[in-house]
Amino acid sequence: MTRTRWTALIAVAALATVAGCSDGAESELPVRSAPLPAEVRGLGAAVLAVPVADERRSDLVGLLAVDRFGDDVAGVTPVRRHVDLALGDPRFPTVARGLAEDRRDALLVGGRLRDVTLPEHTYAREVTGVGAGLSITGSRCLTVTGEGAIAQPSVEASCTAAELGGVMWQDRPRTGYGGIDLKTGAASPPVTVPSYPIAASADGRYLAALSKDRPRRLVVADTSNGRSRPTVELGGGTVQGAMTEGGFAVLHLVDRQRTVSVVAPDGAVRTLLSPVGEVAFAPDGSRALVVDTRSDSRRLAVLDLSTGAVTPVADLPPMTGSVTATVSGDTALVVDVPFGPDSGEPTPRPTRAWSVRLAEATATPQPNPPAASAVLVRKTDTPPAVASTVSAVMFQPGGETLTLSPDGTVTTAPPGATPTASLGGGAVLHTLVDSDGEERADRVLVTDGSGGATEVSTGAGDDQRVDRVILTPDGGHLLFSLRPTRPRGQPSDLDAVVVARRDGSGEPVVVYRGAVLAGLGVEQTSTP
Repeated sequence: MTRTRWTALIAVAALATVAGCSDGAESELPVRSAPLPAEVRGLGAAVLAVPVADERRSDLVGLLAVDRFGDDVAGVTPVRRHVDLALGDPRFPTVARGLAEDRRDALLVGGRLRDVTLPEHTYAREVTGVGAGLSITGSRCLTVTGEGAIAQPSVEASCTAAELGGVMWQDRPRTGYGGIDLKTGAASPPVTVPSYPIAASADGRYLAALSKDRPRRLVVADTSNGRSRPTVELGGGTVQGAMTEGGFAVLHLVDRQRTVSVVAPDGAVRTLLSPVGEVAFAPDGSRALVVDTRSDSRRLAVLDLSTGAVTPVADLPPMTGSVTATVSGDTALVVDVPFGPDSGEPTPRPTRAWSVRLAEATATPQPNPPAASAVLVRKTDTPPAVASTVSAVMFQPGGETLTLSPDGTVTTAPPGATPTASLGGGAVLHTLVDSDGEERADRVLVTDGSGGATEVSTGAGDDQRVDRVILTPDGGHLLFSLRPTRPRGQPSDLDAVVVARRDGSGEPVVVYRGAVLAGLGVEQTSTP
């Protein structure tokens, strides 16, 4: 598309923005403010949540379907007039509960709407994509697959992604916990454990939790037979571990030696490696990256959590300082900071960094990592099972960040940028802050494996927030779902779907106003 064409679309969108804020505009919503730029490729069918006019109520939310994202919505009749909708990433399956006079429930998959009958007492508000094509709703949980299978663990269940991997469900009122199979969405039977589970196995069979007494002990439960018992003692700090074959792999102390063991539900403990230095577990429980301290060499190695085999990482020198590591997918990100003086102000020192493919035990050096006095794994609110999760390490005192996506891509972000999601294709989304330290809604930062870091305008105003960001299949554009900072009963003129160039050029184009993108089909396309 020529720059002239894009500028013309901007003008149309600007006029639509003015119209959207004028008196009486609510009754005219939704509208297509501007056509989708022709250079945006790979977007298929879409379902929009829209306001529905009614003489008696002003809070009705309906569903409107278009054959292709960007199609005009003028004169299009909503396919549902009153629903409770579970909103999340529109590329993942979700559901809508029919209400009032229109009791037809709906399943949204790939931007298409299907008629379904949901279980009784369904509460549809939010949905989270986990695994490949599997979604979970929150309260009164449902699991929804891309094939259209819908399951309900129990009437009052709530589902969440666990802190250290997997997805679990909680019965109400707190009578038991179970796991969710990440392939099928099937729920395991509930079991009683002493606290909120910290991990669930990928098939939903095993749960890990902590005892409430002191010293804390690890509890591993087998939902197939209800077996569980307190096992190894754990310290008071953060638990490091992951569900693996036959139990929970955990870092703990044995005779004051740091040890990696697999703990089974019957209490059996199988020691894999001791002593060991830094450990970073793969969320799927297959492997862990370790600093092997059985000799004085302190070499990086890959520990197979099933067999216990230790494979040194090829062609790497010994670690000479403080090691920090994190894992995403089958890749680890490792930083080595030389030890500094014992006293005085911490002084930044040159660092070394590598990405390590765990399956092959091979390393790739990362060019020009920042100097640092310390490097920390950046905490995230997104558990490993969530599809958009991204891992990161932060260099202190400068505040620079290296991110690691599930596909193994490493990106670099400047101070003040907070990684929030993997967009796919090696791109990572970051939020930015203003001069007062408040998160900005008008601009985001996108980094990639080439070293690029680009600020992109979202088109958000002072009374809007960025709710969802999607990288288009062509790789060159971002879709922003903008929502009002103060929630309203139905989509309003502050709800908009915006497209912007990923390289930051041009201005964002408002495609739809008065609509929320609820379902979206994407098509395979080659990037330019």
